[in-house]
Amino acid sequence: MIPRAVRLAEMVRGPRVLDVGCAGHTVEPESPHWLHGQLVKRFPDVVGIDQSEEKITELRNRGFGHVFVANAETFSFPQQFDTIVAGELIEHVSNPGLFLQQARNQLAPGGQLVVSTPFPFSLLYFLYAHWKYPKTCQNSEHTSWFCISTLPELAKRCGLRVTHWDLIEDYRQEDDSRLYRTFVHLIAWFGWMLPKRLRCNAMVFIFEPEAER
Repeated sequence: MIPRAVRLAEMVRGPRVLDVGCAGHTVEPESPHWLHGQLVKRFPDVVGIDQSEEKITELRNRGFGHVFVANAETFSFPQQFDTIVAGELIEHVSNPGLFLQQARNQLAPGGQLVVSTPFPFSLLYFLYAHWKYPKTCQNSEHTSWFCISTLPELAKRCGLRVTHWDLIEDYRQEDDSRLYRTFVHLIAWFGWMLPKRLRCNAMVFIFEPEAER
């Protein structure tokens, strides 16, 4: 199972790259699941932003020099970027439309926005929502769910069009929940028997500005 971070990094075009929400849930430079680390391997000058001052300080202390404290809805740079990446971020922000508009404004001509977000109709999230109802989302910091229809529609309203999308698997063996680890093992062994729309628990989209048509 290829980690989501690796899959996303392979979609990025450089050399000017911006990683929005670069710290992730935790800063883990040695993990193949940490997106910013995978981006830095390919593009050493990648710029990262995160709203957590504490995490940005930790990143700088670990030797990551091009990272800044900024909000995903209001960030601004004098330069534009060939690719802006937002891995598992859009479901956290207060106003996802503002984020998409800001990202579009910061794209260079021919640039692209790469976004990943959970797929709510996967077997994992379906079972969780019914098991834990009315707590239908495991992450208390999430503000919204998107699907294959709704995110492209929001992006269209922000002047972006979809050039590619896919469903991917985004599971980790390292988790405190024994039930989750059991589920991941079952997916690894028997997932091939399930249709992709049940097996995969994340979506990835590549957007480009409408004007690029």
